[in-house]
Amino acid sequence: MNTICIDNINEKDYSEKINYNKKEYPVSIHKTFLSQYPNYSCISHWHEDLEFILILSGHMNYNINGTIINITEQNGILVNSRQFHYGYSYDFTECEFICILFNPLLLCINEYFESTYVNTIIKNTKQPYYMFYSSITWQKQILDILKMIYIQSERSFDILEIQYNIFSLWKILYKNFPKIENNNIKPNRQITSMKKMITFIKNHYNENISLDMIANAGNICKSNCSILFHKYVCQTPMSYLTKYRLNQSINLLFHTDMSITEISYEVGFNSTSYYSEMFKKYYQCTPREYLKIYNTKREIII
Repeated sequence: MNTICIDNINEKDYSEKINYNKKEYPVSIHKTFLSQYPNYSCISHWHEDLEFILILSGHMNYNINGTIINITEQNGILVNSRQFHYGYSYDFTECEFICILFNPLLLCINEYFESTYVNTIIKNTKQPYYMFYSSITWQKQILDILKMIYIQSERSFDILEIQYNIFSLWKILYKNFPKIENNNIKPNRQITSMKKMITFIKNHYNENISLDMIANAGNICKSNCSILFHKYVCQTPMSYLTKYRLNQSINLLFHTDMSITEISYEVGFNSTSYYSEMFKKYYQCTPREYLKIYNTKREIII
């Protein structure tokens, strides 16, 4: 989670494409602050990678498939593969945390290992996340390993040491995590529809799209479309679209020389004034003010 917005998308299914520390080794290890994200909130997304969060100071709210969890200092969470999720602060307070993601392929040394020790966990649709509390011995062991992995990444990024610790973590997790048999794995149709609709939004956000079009992408009616968005991302479909457009505009603000007018049309708004109005509604400041505020925060953090 070393970027301020989701702008790196897998073209196959529009899941988030992770920026790994080393492109040849599918692991992302970072320590960061929640204030580095627009409005102290990431946008809801999903990816193949397993995501581990360890809170170093403060607290964070985490939304996983519409379930809201409060993660407190020295505790953590595992977000299972391909689950809708995002972290945020409802009261806009600072939170320092370690975020470690790795692709399940790192664990799949052969088909037997994948089937027995990996798929029985990552394809368990009844277990989209798992909390880790420092007060529980085996869970504290996992939290300590997460800290060790981060320290190793900062010292020398020794891949063999990191891989050793990932397997050590998985061994503890496997012994304690609820598992299912492979023949009991069933897809969640609601999540499948949600992924189709969000894929459509990410593919067409800069076009003039309607609620009808979003619902059609998920092969459901408009009312069910709204119900699913409220359930899984706690927003209306059109609110999600607006927030995604704004999120993409922030990326353009920081990484291009485009004018505010050019950016507003580039991300799908019909006018600069409406773009600025929505930006201020969501972020309590104008695009230019946000750029200045974020640069100041980044200087303080660094």
